[in-house]
Parts: sequence; C-alpha cells; structure tokens
Amino acid sequence: MYTRTLKPEIMATMLPKDFPADKLSQPRYKMVVDKDVMVTMRDGVRVAVDVYRPDAPGRFPSLYATSPFQKDLVDLPQWPAFHFRETNDMEWFVSRGYTYVNHDIRGTGKSVEGQYRFFSQEEQDDFYDVIEWTAAQPWCDGNVGMIGESYYAWSQWFAAATQPPHLMCIAPFDGGADMYRDINYHGGILAVGFPAIWYTSEMRGNHFLGPKPPASPDICRWDMPWEVIHHPRLDEFWKTRVSDLTKIQCPVFSIGILHKTGTHLRGNVRGYEEVNVPKKFMLCHGDFEGDEMAIFNSPELRLLLLRWYDHWLKGNDTGFMEEDPVRVFVRGKEVYRPEKEWPLARTDYRKLYLKSGPTGAVESLNDGALAWAEPEAEQSSTTYAYPDPDWSHFSGCGTAVMEDGILHPTKKILTFTSDPLPEDLEVIGSLVLVLYASSDQTETDFHVRLWDQHPDSEQVAGMPPKGRLLTHGRLKATHASTKDASLSKPHRPYYLHEQPQDIEPGKVDRYEIEIWATSCCFKQGHRLRVDLASYDSNALDFGGHFLGLRVGNDTIHHDKSHASHLLVPVIPEG
Repeated sequence: MYTRTLKPEIMATMLPKDFPADKLSQPRYKMVVDKDVMVTMRDGVRVAVDVYRPDAPGRFPSLYATSPFQKDLVDLPQWPAFHFRETNDMEWFVSRGYTYVNHDIRGTGKSVEGQYRFFSQEEQDDFYDVIEWTAAQPWCDGNVGMIGESYYAWSQWFAAATQPPHLMCIAPFDGGADMYRDINYHGGILAVGFPAIWYTSEMRGNHFLGPKPPASPDICRWDMPWEVIHHPRLDEFWKTRVSDLTKIQCPVFSIGILHKTGTHLRGNVRGYEEVNVPKKFMLCHGDFEGDEMAIFNSPELRLLLLRWYDHWLKGNDTGFMEEDPVRVFVRGKEVYRPEKEWPLARTDYRKLYLKSGPTGAVESLNDGALAWAEPEAEQSSTTYAYPDPDWSHFSGCGTAVMEDGILHPTKKILTFTSDPLPEDLEVIGSLVLVLYASSDQTETDFHVRLWDQHPDSEQVAGMPPKGRLLTHGRLKATHASTKDASLSKPHRPYYLHEQPQDIEPGKVDRYEIEIWATSCCFKQGHRLRVDLASYDSNALDFGGHFLGLRVGNDTIHHDKSHASHLLVPVIPEG
C-alpha cells in the first residue's frame, strides 16, 4: 500500500469523534465473480460488465463503477504506478453485503461494440441503461449507488444527471463535472497534457501496449486529441460533455482533493455548491500526484463511504446526515475540521493589492509586493516580455528555468509577495485575481499560482523559494468577453467560452481570473505569493498547458486607478 500521505495523526481527524464503525455493515460473505456479462443498450450495442457478488442467495444493494480503463486490469495493485486503478477494494464492499458492477465503457476493454468518444451522449445513455439493468437483476434489491475515483467519479456526475430511477446515491471522489472547464481547457487555455498524455498512455497505451492484448483492433480508434484541439471554444461538442448539475436528484457525497487543481477539484466544489439534494462535502489533504489514491484506499475513507452507502442503500441510519455536512482539511494546521456549509458563511473576503517591489522575498523578474492597503501611486505597472530566452518547453520546464540541474520556478516570471505575516491567517474557499492588464498583442494568456512561502529564515540565497504550492488560476484574455454575470458569483467568475473576442493592443482591460479553491492556514512569519506569467510551467502541473507560438509584451497595472488585487477568502479566528 502506498502510504506517504497516510500520517496517523492526520488520518485520525478524518473521521468524526465516536465514529459508529460497529453499527455499519460487517464482513459476512465471500465473493463470487461473473465475468464478461454482456448487457444490451438501447441502441443495440452490447457492453461488458463483471459482477462481483456475495456467495449467498438473496438480493443486495449494488455499487456501480464505470470507466474506459479495462475491467480486466483490476488485478493490478492500486498504486500510483497504475494510476487508472480507481475502483477501490471491491471484495471489501462485497463482504459487507453489496454487489459490485464494473463496466467497460463502449469501445473499450471487452465492450468492443460501439465507439468510445469521451462522454458522448451514447456513453451517458449507457450509464442509465446499465444502472437500470443492474436494478432488475435477481441478485440486486433495486437500490444502486455509484463509486470510484477520477473517470469513475466523472461518470457519476453524468450518470446522475440522466436521472435513472434506481440510482439512490453517488459519491464522486476526485472528479470534475465539466469536461471543458475542469479538464481540457482551463480558463479557455488548452491543457495539452490531458488529451495527449492521458489518452495516449492510460487509454490507447494500456490497451495496445499493456499486459493484455486489446479485444479488438478498433478499440480507441477515435482521435480524441484531434477532436479536443479542433474544439477550442465551448461549442456543441463540449455542451454534451458538461454535466447539468441541476438535473441531479439523488443524494451526493462530493469528495475533493486539495492538490488536484488541474483536473478535478473544481468539479467537486461546484458539484456540492450547485446540487439541490441531500448532500455531504469533504475536502481532503494531499500535495502530490498519487496522494489521492492512498486516501481513496485508506481504511478511514472506506469507512466513510460505507457509512454513506449503508445510509442510502440499506436504510442503516447511523446519524451521518445529522452531522455537519462539510469536513475540510486545513493545511498548516494539518487537521480535518467540520463545517456547517460551503462556502463558509463567516468568510471575510479581503483584497490583497498588487504593488511594485522589491520585497527581497524571491528572485523573479520584478519581485513585486502584495499589501492589504490600497495603492496610492498615480502610475505603477510592470511589463514583461515573452517568451524568455531561458524558457524551455520541451524539457518539461515551461516558464521555469533549469540551472545546474535545479528547477527554479520564479526566476523568469512575475511574482507578488506579501510581507511576513504578523499572525496566522486562515484562507478557505475559492479566490479571484482581479487584474488590470494590457498587451501589445491581440491575445494573451494569464497563468496564476498561489503559494504559501515558508519563512525567510528557511530560504537559501540563489535557490528556488521554499513553500507549498496551493492552487492555480488561468484565463485566456480573449475569453474574458464571454463572462456571464447571471452565472457568476463573487468568488467565482463564470465564462461561457463561446464567442471570444480579440483584445485591443495597448488598451487596459479588467480581467477576473478564477482561482480554484484552497484551504490553508498561513502561519505567522509565512508569506502569500502570487506567481504570474503568460505561459505555464509543465513541471508544476499535470500535463502542462499549451505554450503557444506567440511573442509579445504584457503590462500589469497596479496603480490607484487600476488596483489589481487578489480577492482572498479569509476565515476569522474563532
């Protein structure tokens, strides 16, 4: 078991005090497996499922998981090296009186009929059909829930929106809900690593180069990277692939991971905020890719899921829904804490203003400052040129620079850093960077990173700044014109991405950049730091983003009339 992030002192706070483990379903059964059961969909296509069930007569509630990751690979260990193994321990649930249905999406694995097309309407219809087929089987009591991480979690948002009558609950763990905004285009900027690396390695690669030969040469024939690149706007292709959260009618347990700010976290946060059903929300710890797998397969998380399923699928009321609906991990304090709502009602949204430096806090192009006081200068701005000669795209460094084999993520970009904090500062929620900017081009991109920078006493001259990367924000400037005021919230601008417009060179425009949610207590002596560039660093995000072919100069304005600032969700003490 991968255990780096499973620190006992942290995991102990994941469960509420007096957790009623003894009142949950207990292991009673051994498991039998029905392999390659073929289920006919409404259009005549047959898909393959494996059914895991107790070795006893009777009807049991069912857990349903679905992905294109080949159900026949479930014997591989659930380690980060096998990142697609995201079903959780099927036998653990079956032993406690559940059946478990694992479904190969059409055009993948043993489901050789039909064609895989990444959340096509046919795929979404299949979710509905398999759920209803499951409910009608002699080993199912008619109650179906969904389970799984990543793709298995994405599928839950879409399946629930189709409103299958026998879907009683979902528990999407680490799963986006909007395949344009959450996964493929962040702020309208192509996340090139996802369609290229994910589809090539975890999909096509695993099918054709993995431990088992593909069931058909036509598997994964559809060219997902081509389709993604040829649909840069949110057109009909993507509208099919945006889950309509307002249609979800079954209870939702949304579980997000703090470090997943390049693929999933936005979906878990918005999913909880937008659904109008009985619901729970949990924001989990983790700093690195792979931490989420350890948490998902931990005894603590498994018990939470069992408590959820026992409540909604077995009617075993252990008080889960009477407890506070939200549980948030607070970085810095390194503890899980119950809350009564999300966003937190006591949030004090405060403005941290961008200003000229230097601060002496970090080596960067400008060493700019962050301050709570409004700017007083009549004119103040920072201009930078791109690409910098030291940037290297194909090395995987993006806007970062390598010196003597050491990655320096700030040296060739803009930074804005606060003074050392005089006291602890707790920040929980989504953020917005309000930026006044101009360019000598007709388009540009904004990439933002938020850091918890460690105290000055821990920094080493000439070395990259020590700290904790918290979250990201991104916006393509030409897409700022598509903001929908009716769907936007003070803590989250909402862009339609349908009709981008070129920006006017030299004109100062106001941009609102969505920064995905975080939860952190910045300790006394630490600094908040905002990194800003027109390109991105592949080394600090999953897959990286499209670096483009542009050359230009952008100017960030931070004067009295153009008060660029970070909107910070501060949580008052007490």
